[in-house]
Amino acid sequence: MIDRAAGWLLPPRCVLCGGPGQRPGFDLCAACEADLPVVPCPCRRCGLPRLDGTRAGTAPGTRCGRCQLLELPYERCLVAWAYEFPVTRLVQALKYQGALANARVFGLRLAAMAALEPQAAQTLVVPMPLHPRRLAERGFNQSREIARVIARRLEQPLVEPALRRVRATTHQVGLSRSARLGNLHGAFMADANVVAGRRVILVDDVVTTGSTATEAAATLVAAGATRVEIWAVARALD
Repeated sequence: MIDRAAGWLLPPRCVLCGGPGQRPGFDLCAACEADLPVVPCPCRRCGLPRLDGTRAGTAPGTRCGRCQLLELPYERCLVAWAYEFPVTRLVQALKYQGALANARVFGLRLAAMAALEPQAAQTLVVPMPLHPRRLAERGFNQSREIARVIARRLEQPLVEPALRRVRATTHQVGLSRSARLGNLHGAFMADANVVAGRRVILVDDVVTTGSTATEAAATLVAAGATRVEIWAVARALD
């Protein structure tokens, strides 16, 4: 209630064009929101466009032709947009310039996409962790800022210690999917005392090849999580 009241007292401003946002508290105008690229006919399981021959109305647990070939430890990949301009600009501004207003836009959008779905009582919202060294360099974890908004809006607990990054890795840019998976092997550690028997919403900014999501989700499942979902701002389509 306080959040909504503040949105009326301090009108939102669009993070793209600078014009009025959408009341009570969405910092993106309707015109700019309509222009953001979405994933066409996304698969509920992997978040990528469905291949030819699959139907958009298939059951939620049904994999598309692409992800049937993969062993995915997560049950769902919910993404707001495709990782294309100007979404790339918004994500990078949050990540490298500290544009925290963008995190609010991202979190509200993801929460709204799932707001009508029943939320299990044993649900945890967990941000994709940064290695302590990377966190010290950046000063904040962009995934944590997004997850904080989601947790508040869905009234679910935000539990950062559930998953930790215990091994620093080289940058993933330019690596193949198999190389990325090898680079990330053993990079995460989950607290079984926290995640065992729980559904985990793992929040990240961008899913590219899915290697980071796969390794992190597998770590959570190994620690006893009953279901892991990846919620990300954007999905790379290439």
